[in-house]
Amino acid sequence: MNLKRKVGLFLALTLVSTGLPLLSASTASAAGGNGAIQVIGACGDILNLRERVAGSLIVTITIPSSDPNEVWTLTAQQQDYNAVTGGREGNPVDIVPNPMPTLAFSLAEGGFTTTANFTDTSGLTHGYSYTATRTSPTPLTCTTQGFWTTPANTPGPVAPPNPIGRPDTPPALTGATEADSGSNDVLLQFDQEMLDTAQGIPAASRFQILVNGVARTVTGVQVVNDSPPADAVVDVTFDGAALASGQTVSVTYRKPLSANQAQLQDIDGNTVANFGPIAIPAF
Repeated sequence: MNLKRKVGLFLALTLVSTGLPLLSASTASAAGGNGAIQVIGACGDILNLRERVAGSLIVTITIPSSDPNEVWTLTAQQQDYNAVTGGREGNPVDIVPNPMPTLAFSLAEGGFTTTANFTDTSGLTHGYSYTATRTSPTPLTCTTQGFWTTPANTPGPVAPPNPIGRPDTPPALTGATEADSGSNDVLLQFDQEMLDTAQGIPAASRFQILVNGVARTVTGVQVVNDSPPADAVVDVTFDGAALASGQTVSVTYRKPLSANQAQLQDIDGNTVANFGPIAIPAF
């Protein structure tokens, strides 16, 4: 799929999608107040997030099995996010084997299970992800993630703003670019989700566009995120005649000196470095 088609598809998905984000690739149920979120993974594995009392969150992982002789290993992480902005708070933390023990078979629980208590801090989204791997008698890998938010003065679970696993580094160009004949824009792909609100959209003057060495006036900048967010495309439009096949577009970006000014950046505020000139042939 080319970048132009991807931008159109992502915009269409944005327009037609409604409701809360999915908690996993499978099914999930949630209850407000001192309730619980249950995320069911593709293996039938279950991630339970439950608020026992205010400020305390119980996280339980269960892998269904009737065979206590199976051999399972478990890795799991916690990643916190700002409940309002979605920005990452700190780095991912390994939670196995402390405070969460390794998986152990429980006939009463219907399989291999583990549980641990975590601090439920108001104003943060707590993200939990795990990979459970069966090595005997046959290999199987189960991966699931879930989220819990307790905003200030609002008890209970809320859907997450962002997934676990975003890079800790600023967005970088992937090398994928596009300039289509008959158009008045160029597309540049970055390696991760980017801020698409006003603070993440730099002024048009931060870009310089040359077509076959002749300057064009930049008329617009747009950031379009993939869905699920794995990369982003920056769309820069400019005035003048539409591009013709064989022409070369040169793109240069210079970030503002002040950190308070709008600029290309990721959800966590890591800003894109100056780049260019990048030469993009029109086809």
